[in-house]
Amino acid sequence: MTLAVILTTAALGVARLAGAQGIVANCTWQNGFMQDSFLGMYCNNDNWADYSYDWSWLDTNVCLTNYDGKLHPSDIGHYWGTCGNCSVRPSPKDFVLHCECLDHNAAWTPTTYDLNTLVYNRNGTLGCFDFLGNKTRIGPF
Repeated sequence: MTLAVILTTAALGVARLAGAQGIVANCTWQNGFMQDSFLGMYCNNDNWADYSYDWSWLDTNVCLTNYDGKLHPSDIGHYWGTCGNCSVRPSPKDFVLHCECLDHNAAWTPTTYDLNTLVYNRNGTLGCFDFLGNKTRIGPF
């Protein structure tokens, strides 16, 4: 019985991560960018007849936390108060957020996190955990 619970829990955890992956495959990662803690990019919506994209903004502050100078996924978030100088470096396989975050010694520490493993696209809207960003038909460019 204990083994079954462990295997079920592990499978659900993997399924949750698998569902969170894919902004590189489902969004125009080449045009994605950060404005403060907000990630913006065009993402595929479910209107496959038109194969259209929507612009979406997601406040990544609800997705990540800073623990001792390192970014970690967390549905309570709030990394932005202790991190700064953030930027993204996208590629065809990952979408890496680079920041400097305060550690336990109050020293600024470089850290990274691959947002492609956390952020997902749902019908043209970026999201993480149970939080969805917003979407509009037209973005800033």
